[in-house]
Amino acid sequence: MRRAASALLLVLAGCGPVTDADAGVDAGEAEAPLTAGVATVDITPEPGIDIVGFGARASTEVRDPLEAAVLVLRRGPTRLALVTLDLPGLSDWYGQQLRARVAAALGLGLEAVIAVASHTHSAPMLGDDAWSAATIDAIVAAAERAATDPVEVEASLAEDEIDFDVNRRLVVDGVAEARPNPDGPRDPRVRTLALRSGDRLVALVSHVVCHANLLLGPDSARISADFPGEARERLTARHGAPWLFVPGAAGDVRPSTPVVDGEFVLGGDAELEDVGAQLADAVTASLDAAVAIDDPRLAAVAESHNAPIRAGGTRPLDLTAWRIGALAVVTIPGEPVVTIGRDIEAAILEGRPAHALVVGYANGYASYLVTPEDEPFGGYEVERASLTADASSTLAARLTALALGLY
Repeated sequence: MRRAASALLLVLAGCGPVTDADAGVDAGEAEAPLTAGVATVDITPEPGIDIVGFGARASTEVRDPLEAAVLVLRRGPTRLALVTLDLPGLSDWYGQQLRARVAAALGLGLEAVIAVASHTHSAPMLGDDAWSAATIDAIVAAAERAATDPVEVEASLAEDEIDFDVNRRLVVDGVAEARPNPDGPRDPRVRTLALRSGDRLVALVSHVVCHANLLLGPDSARISADFPGEARERLTARHGAPWLFVPGAAGDVRPSTPVVDGEFVLGGDAELEDVGAQLADAVTASLDAAVAIDDPRLAAVAESHNAPIRAGGTRPLDLTAWRIGALAVVTIPGEPVVTIGRDIEAAILEGRPAHALVVGYANGYASYLVTPEDEPFGGYEVERASLTADASSTLAARLTALALGLY
């Protein structure tokens, strides 16, 4: 534990923007090609381990494997490492440990590493146990493999839509209930960063604004990556490249099926396969119309932001912003409702970036993040929110400033 803590202190000391200018890159180096390396690793535990999502329950079997993936991008001296995991979330402590280990292994500052959980409700959290230690070791090894043999790539951004998502806050008699709200806010876009080397796809990274909780419920004791796992199986077979799932601001958005008598119920294999197939088809359909990301200059910045909590006082939030050419990426350590993500994206797009992705469940966990407009109606998200509703506006301002500062 001392070794991990020392590594964390070292990389935190280097936190700050990583830009071409800061690195002293001349014009020739600024024209260096974009390269990418990617590696995946199976992180499925043995049955019996506790899985979380709707309370903790002991797992009884493995329905489908859990995966972690590491994508390392490089242009000139600047590198970024994206780590995706089929897990419910990342606590602040273990999220920091994982990022610190990856950063130390690759010689990066902590701001250059984003670790994001899919938010499946059918997997364990990282903790103080043998599986967690082995998982972190395996991810670090994957990061080293991804960085070892990169290939020159061209980056593009593709977009399509899904129609299986629905807002889950329905106001009944002045109170928000966890029921389908077809008229509520949502974001059906599926945006995919495609990395190609010639005619070969090297990696796909898809941003999806939807809870991965079709297997939600205390009656489900199966380990599963949920519908992102079903989509990944189809996409990797179809395109021959790793597919990384990155959730957006999906705090109040979930799959619309299954619904019985206006209530969400536990999904099964048929629902998982159907939704996974729909997502895979949306990703594939988008690729032919992908828009090239010209001048894919890389940069990163991070800060610790003190946000007000309901119990009084503040708590730190690790905020990160990346630049991948005209694409800005910002992270939130928790479950922001969809309107927060849309507002942050709109604010960023008032600046120079042409595209923006707001990533939830990344680099820590501060539970739900809601808006002042949500507060009067209560409901699950409001009741579970540890931050005040007013915190969302200052958080949005800080993320917008971080992103725009990279341009």
